[in-house]
Amino acid sequence: MSERRIIIGPAIMAGTVPNDTYNKSRVVTYVKDGYKKLNWIRICRVPVGFSLDGSNSLPGHYWVEIIHNDENYIDDHIKKARSAKQTEKEIIKLGNVKSANGFRESYGWYPTSFPVTMTVLNTGYNIGITNVRLFKIEGILNGASDSRIAKDASKYRDHTTEREAGRKTMNNNLSKYAFDPHQCSRFNKKKINITSPYLPPGDNRTKETIIQQIRNFASTFHSKHSAIWSWYKNGYDEVNCHTFLFLLLGELKLADVVIRDNKDIHFTKYLAALEKSKKADKTRKDLLTNLKNLSLRIPRGYY
Repeated sequence: MSERRIIIGPAIMAGTVPNDTYNKSRVVTYVKDGYKKLNWIRICRVPVGFSLDGSNSLPGHYWVEIIHNDENYIDDHIKKARSAKQTEKEIIKLGNVKSANGFRESYGWYPTSFPVTMTVLNTGYNIGITNVRLFKIEGILNGASDSRIAKDASKYRDHTTEREAGRKTMNNNLSKYAFDPHQCSRFNKKKINITSPYLPPGDNRTKETIIQQIRNFASTFHSKHSAIWSWYKNGYDEVNCHTFLFLLLGELKLADVVIRDNKDIHFTKYLAALEKSKKADKTRKDLLTNLKNLSLRIPRGYY
């Protein structure tokens, strides 16, 4: 027997930020033993073409975050170094860290470096890309490549600032958690869509189990799914931050309200490309088809 509660009025949901552009529901429904919202997971989407100065010069990015109670603990030597505005290279030289130091555990898929042609694309010039297969390069979790890390080294960088590189392993030289470079978005005024996934009815996995599954997915993505980052205009064979997020949700069997409501154009076009092409990877097609079906079953009152 279900237990139903409806709230009329502005819905302010745990796990959102004030500038969350997706969550505009006025009705919230809770059903006993139904879909369970995982408020401690944030699915983050920055739309393509948005920039802080309005120049439409930046690519978008998708990533997933795990909220921990201890993420704001900061080691004393890190506090002192930040107070002195030391560079990242200087801070790293100070030694091992034991705390999260403000960084939120998070995961996303990046190119090891941006192709030169990407810069041309982001200027807004029309280079005739309609039917061209674009931008294929080695990929890396959280953008933690040597070349990206080097770009941060000579600058002051903390958990609140934009950076080129995150870290792909736990207990790294900045934080006890692996983190995506975009995890700082919660401190900045940036257009970002944030939601939380849902655990389907009858799924009794614990928080600890799901966290470990996310970590396992992220750490094995390069070997299990792809070592390449590519963008082919939502083509069936592309692998980028969108693909990473969709496959993560599909593999972990977590439902997504944005996909339920057909609000993610990348997902819609990517799945359509997978269904159309005879060359498409069957595993990806099956995972995304299951993700769509699972998401469509989320009750309409859930946001």
